[in-house]
Amino acid sequence: MPGEPRQQPSDGANGTADPGPAPDSLAPSSPPPSSPSAPNSLPSSASSSAPNSGAASSDSDYRVYNNFYGPQYHGRAHFGIATAAERPGRARATGLLEGDEIDALLRSYIRPDCFDDAARELSRTRVVVLTGPQGTGKRSGAVALLRDTVGPSADYVVLSPDISLDQLAERTFDEGVGYVVLDRTGTAGTTGGAAGPSSDFDWRRVRDQLRRHRAHLVITTVHGVPGRLPEAVRHLPWRPPALDKVVRARLVQARTPQETVDRALAAIPPRCPIAVVADAAQRIAAGADPDQVWKEHSGSAPQAVQEWFGAEDERSLREIAEVTTLAFATGIGRRAFESLQDLLERLLEPVYFTPDAAPAPADGAAPDATGQAAAPDGHDPRRRRRARPVDRRRSLARNALITTEMQIYGSTTREVMVFADAELRRWVLQALWRDHPTEYWDAVRHWLGAVVDADPDPVLQLSIASGLTLLGDIAFDEVVQSYLDPWACGESGQIGQYLAVYVLWYMCLEETQAAAALTLARTWAQSTHPTRRGTALIAFSGQLGVTFPTDAVKWIWAVLRSGVLDKRAEREVGLQAWAQLFLTLVDCQEDAGIVLDALAHRIRKEQRTRSAAYSETGLLVLETTLWVFGATERISGRPAVARYVADRPNEAGVVAELWAAVLCYRPLRRTALSALLVTARALPAVTSDPTAVAARLGHALAAALPQVEHPLLTSEMERLAISRPHRAPGPDCVATLLRALNRVKDTHPR
Repeated sequence: MPGEPRQQPSDGANGTADPGPAPDSLAPSSPPPSSPSAPNSLPSSASSSAPNSGAASSDSDYRVYNNFYGPQYHGRAHFGIATAAERPGRARATGLLEGDEIDALLRSYIRPDCFDDAARELSRTRVVVLTGPQGTGKRSGAVALLRDTVGPSADYVVLSPDISLDQLAERTFDEGVGYVVLDRTGTAGTTGGAAGPSSDFDWRRVRDQLRRHRAHLVITTVHGVPGRLPEAVRHLPWRPPALDKVVRARLVQARTPQETVDRALAAIPPRCPIAVVADAAQRIAAGADPDQVWKEHSGSAPQAVQEWFGAEDERSLREIAEVTTLAFATGIGRRAFESLQDLLERLLEPVYFTPDAAPAPADGAAPDATGQAAAPDGHDPRRRRRARPVDRRRSLARNALITTEMQIYGSTTREVMVFADAELRRWVLQALWRDHPTEYWDAVRHWLGAVVDADPDPVLQLSIASGLTLLGDIAFDEVVQSYLDPWACGESGQIGQYLAVYVLWYMCLEETQAAAALTLARTWAQSTHPTRRGTALIAFSGQLGVTFPTDAVKWIWAVLRSGVLDKRAEREVGLQAWAQLFLTLVDCQEDAGIVLDALAHRIRKEQRTRSAAYSETGLLVLETTLWVFGATERISGRPAVARYVADRPNEAGVVAELWAAVLCYRPLRRTALSALLVTARALPAVTSDPTAVAARLGHALAAALPQVEHPLLTSEMERLAISRPHRAPGPDCVATLLRALNRVKDTHPR
């Protein structure tokens, strides 16, 4: 990809963000265009006021699916990134770190004992690796190391966690810049492998490249190197600073009364992650009561779960089924909940019960077909015992972990099943994974498979996906092998594909799993299985692309260019994914210019190297550009590029350059003119000064087009506008754009 990502990354996603808007439900979308000549019929996302988007599946049947790039709230289970008003940073996890985010990370920063050793190593070799579990402050430590070594005025850039050592060794670094790779997932070289002579050689190449370009790099990872550590680059275990020092520093800086400081220090929970401690100290400094703040972090939820599972009497099958059902089906109504619970109980019965031996026949009673003796009166005793229906509601009412809540539903309310505390869901899943055998989880897998095959409603789909995300934080391999990989391959149809995508998107909203989601999607993109590749393309076009936009552009293009999408339907999935990524980035106000810059880079390269006609790759770039310019918002129907050029005036040149390239290619000229006409007419709806935007785009387009094209373009554009009359309030932006082109034509006559 050309250049660096151009916006600041997120300061991390967590599972405790405040509630955000719930995504809309699934809805049918119109079918895809049969050719790139009609990109405006492309399924598209919702407008920015309703963050949902449409995308393609692995075949020609397109459906709109939920997209989210903000806080999510399902059944009082919190996911997502806080809004801008709540915390600094954006949804991206890579790119340039800006001053406000650096200040937020390093405000009242306390150096741990291992800091000086790491700083000396970074100064000596220009690269150091920090290893340790999540929650030890490696992110803040990496930035603090760079500030201490490179200086506070230098630029700091966060690179992709999926970057390999080969890529680092071949990368061009900018002199004086500090680079960070957070939670790197790769191992040695390109294909991985244990540390050894080749691994040490790869690390040596990275170190020499940094020295050559006079840059510095800090890498953090939760995975230690197996075997012998590389000698070329130090891998240092990172330990957090003393928790009481972190709390004291933040409270003293905020001039908190000494009595409050003492109370806060005395109530710090043991083994609390450093990030949680820092957040709690910030709240106490803002005036919150220390006892209440620490109570929220002290583990009342895990204590309640421990007491429930550790009761003197062993929990019954029904009770286990209740909490298991709620862990994956939070926020649904009673009737649906009870149906799911009944199905799960029937699948769990062989795990919990061994069939009793058949009793001997009584005098005068003949055994039935199953070997069970019938009663003298001919009635089956088992049938008599089941005459009374199971009272699930009374059992649920006695379950201390479960409650109901009333949710607003249009003009009325609906009662849904939820956990009594939002955090209970995560701890219940942890207890179930710890205490229940493989046979239990096999039954859960069959149960979820049956639920998915029954085409669940959108609320249940999202609940299943969020539950699997929480389980993935505990048992990642179980989630990938039992659910995500089979679903990504299409074993459960489109719904399974969408659920696999939703889980990856939820993982992006969990700070500890975002890098793993990227690695998994990259693996799918490299697969030879067409459906799995299609699932990866969908994932990269949504929240995963928001979190890692440069990686998304890289892998979507890699799949498109590889030639594996030989069928037209598969090819349209790739084109749709590229357009959808642009639409998603525009929708959530991220830098969609990453998509356009990648296309412009390839067009420039094509124009420098081609002799008479575009190559196959060049034609693919032009076709992709048309799909991007034809991507429309689902609710408003306006082209996303109209909002982009209105919001980012400095990017009009790149947009015009791409449009000029497509306009100059005669087979696509008519479609490109139509897209330009629609874009110009949409400007009054997306900006308060549409004439200025239209004039700016017109001037940029005139500068990008060859002189010989000016009179041809203006005449064709005028005829097209007349043939397609448009009545809408606001100025005529098409006329403004044409005046800008004509002004250049009149200034430079043929």
